[in-house]
Amino acid sequence: MVKLQYLLRAPATAGAGAFRDRALAVGARLLASGPARLKLTFTAEEPPRLSVMPFRRDRLALVSLWDEASPEAAVARWNALLQGEGAAAGYRVVESLPRAYARDWPDGRDTPGGSMLTLLHRRAGLTDAEFLRRWHEGHSPLALGIHPLWNYVRNVVASPALPGSPPLDGIVEEQVRARGELLDPTRFFGGWLRMLPSMLRVYRDVRGFLDLAAIENYLVTERWLRADRGADPQPGAR
Repeated sequence: MVKLQYLLRAPATAGAGAFRDRALAVGARLLASGPARLKLTFTAEEPPRLSVMPFRRDRLALVSLWDEASPEAAVARWNALLQGEGAAAGYRVVESLPRAYARDWPDGRDTPGGSMLTLLHRRAGLTDAEFLRRWHEGHSPLALGIHPLWNYVRNVVASPALPGSPPLDGIVEEQVRARGELLDPTRFFGGWLRMLPSMLRVYRDVRGFLDLAAIENYLVTERWLRADRGADPQPGAR
C-alpha cells in the first residue's frame, strides 16, 4: 500500500480555529474520494510561549493518505485533489512504527493525549545509509528509552510527490498519553533527576545527524478519519 503525506501551511496570523476548520473541511472532501486510510494532523491551538521544545507558531496540517493503487497512479490521483486544496508540498513516504498505540476510539474523534509533529532535515554530508542508521538504530531507541511515548511513527521520505516540494528527509509523529507529558520537561525527559542528563544526551545525538536550524516542531492534534485497524505496518516497522 502506498502512503502519501501532504503539507498545508498558513502564517501565524491565521487564526488557529479557522485553520483547524479548514483542515477538517479538506479532510472531509478527501474522505469522500475514497482513500484506503486517511489521517489528519494539524495545529489546533497556540503553543505555549515558553517551552523546552521550540514549537513553531505558524499553522501546519499534515494529510496522511494510504492508497492501494500503484505509486504512480496514487500520486497522480491525490496530487490533482491536493493541489486544488492548496497543498504546499507532498511526499511519498515509507512508514515504520517502533511503538504503536492500540486504538480504542472511533474514526472522527481526536486522538487522546498530546501529539507532536516534526519535520526533519539531515545534517549536510550524511549519506542515506548513515542518516537512516543514526535515526533508526541510534536516535529511536534513545527517544523511546527517555520519553514517555505512547505512539511513535517514522516516515522516511522516499521521493517528492507534488512538483515543487522542498527537500525533506523525514516526518515524525509522536503521541503521549497525557498532554502534560509533552509540555512538562521533567515528565518528557524522565523526571527531575534524569531531566538535564537526558536533555544533553538527546541534544548530542540529534545534532549528529540532523540540521537543527531547519528542524520544525509543531504542537498538534491528530484525528483519524478512516483507519484500517487490521492493516500491518510497512516492512521494517519493528
